[in-house]
Amino acid sequence: MNPKLIDQLKLLLKQSLLATSRRVWRTPLDRRTSIKLLDNSIVYKKQHDAIKIPQLLSVNHVPSLYFPTERVVSFDPDYVWKICATEQIDSITLCSSGNTLLNNKLLLDLDFRISGAGILEWPYKPHQITYPLVVAPWSHLWCSYYDYVIFVLAKLCRIEEAFGKEIWQEAKICYPLRHTRFEREFLAKLGIPESSLIDSRDRDTTYHAECAVVGNNQDWYFPSPYDLNLLRSKFCPQENIKPYRKLYLSRKSRRQVINEAQVREVLQEFDFEIVEDADRSVDEQIRLFAEAAVIVGPHGAAFTNLLWCQPGTKVMEFFYAGYTPPFYYYICQILGLEYSCTVDDSDASEDWSLIGMDMTVDAEVLRRELTKILG
Repeated sequence: MNPKLIDQLKLLLKQSLLATSRRVWRTPLDRRTSIKLLDNSIVYKKQHDAIKIPQLLSVNHVPSLYFPTERVVSFDPDYVWKICATEQIDSITLCSSGNTLLNNKLLLDLDFRISGAGILEWPYKPHQITYPLVVAPWSHLWCSYYDYVIFVLAKLCRIEEAFGKEIWQEAKICYPLRHTRFEREFLAKLGIPESSLIDSRDRDTTYHAECAVVGNNQDWYFPSPYDLNLLRSKFCPQENIKPYRKLYLSRKSRRQVINEAQVREVLQEFDFEIVEDADRSVDEQIRLFAEAAVIVGPHGAAFTNLLWCQPGTKVMEFFYAGYTPPFYYYICQILGLEYSCTVDDSDASEDWSLIGMDMTVDAEVLRRELTKILG
């Protein structure tokens, strides 16, 4: 059978199941309705002004498909809510995806649309546990290093800002755990006991709460400036560090630089350190980027660590033309880092299938740009 036809049939089946689910037993609320529903549960609200972000121009004059013109980025308020059982809300349940379900019917949308798992998952599990207080910081089964730090960890920092560190001794923290080294280390740095963590994906247990603490996230590309600064205040080194290192971030999975041997030769002319793609502790990553004066490399999750850089750090990102997302360009704008990028325009079409494409970097363009930014 034609693969495209199979995909279309799968999509139709999923849409049919979702429509049936909405009619029969669960109603996914949209973002505005979710926020309105929680109007009486606000414990933290902070509104950031709109920010004007300049057009993204690559050093080799290839336009960004994601940022072809100047853009004004607006924000919803950053919220933290404490939802407790009332006459209107008689039950609070955590779905496998981490999403919050009210009255066994209403699914909140506080992150990036509602996870299908929250709508379609089997509702009956043999065990039911109710906790007095649950923090529910994430509502999706997927979560990369970028997503975890920028959206889950930042939301936990915001919740701590609202309630104080005591919250981690009082509450259970329930979401689809990543079971990674970086997750364990970040949670430990916040002072969250491992015994307080609950993996919402437990196949045999449904978790309920008498009260649940939840928060919202902003746009995937444009996270809350307040959250970014909260992360920096929690995790950046406190001592004065003079940035001096010139780092090249190599990749060994998708989005590798095809001509990396040639790129490394150019970088050696400028005394760059090669940072191989290897497992590092959170403290090692924070220190590495806090000490960086210049950072160069292909687009990838490691650039999330730009959060720990000092203002004025120079950043150069490599892209494949079909996928030039502005995550790190935006972060550089917010944090006062000097950003530039170069784009391999072998294929200028915008297509999510190009998300993992390897790329070629023009060595002469790289040499010219490094000469310029290094003075």
